[in-house]
Amino acid sequence: MNHLDFLDFSIYGVHTVFWWAFVISRWIVKRSAGKTATPGEPAAPAMPSSGDAHTARWSRALILFHSAAFGTMYVGIGYAVMAGRVPFWFGGQRIVGTGVVLIGAALVAWAVLHFRSWRFRAALDEGHLLATGGPFRLIRHPIYMGLNLLALGSAIWVPTPTLWAACLFMFIGSDLRGRAEERILDEAFGDSYRDYCRHTKRFVPGLY
Repeated sequence: MNHLDFLDFSIYGVHTVFWWAFVISRWIVKRSAGKTATPGEPAAPAMPSSGDAHTARWSRALILFHSAAFGTMYVGIGYAVMAGRVPFWFGGQRIVGTGVVLIGAALVAWAVLHFRSWRFRAALDEGHLLATGGPFRLIRHPIYMGLNLLALGSAIWVPTPTLWAACLFMFIGSDLRGRAEERILDEAFGDSYRDYCRHTKRFVPGLY
């Protein structure tokens, strides 16, 4: 095993950072839930809230599709890294891949800390808040975009056909789940959400 083969095992450490960023931000949100503001502390800006619960159609099937993308990604990483078969694409591909994954981690953590009504399924509980600040000022689905960056960074680091297929599946799964959420948000918030969508792209500011 040469030093580059050994170095490729560090991709698991980078992925660990990504998932711990998500876990810690969720823990911070749960710890701060229900805390009252201290005297003199500015109140959080009010956000529109839904009156009734809503659940997107096919939400479980979309989660399964996304899960298949994750499975493909991790199987592809395991096969290439364990066998020492990470292709050479360009010098510095590991550094670039790491940077893309860490940007995704930061985006996910920022979104989770800002959006306290986040749910794993495309579902809205009664009183669900419409998030339009923080990273949601830039794009509608920062958490899904963070997952896309995780897959993209992994494919840059381990540029095999399996990883690029996983990246494509992740993008499609994120897009389908994002669209499913948008339908129920439109039903729940009406003009407020439609006005937000007119000014905010789905995944890439100014493009899409």
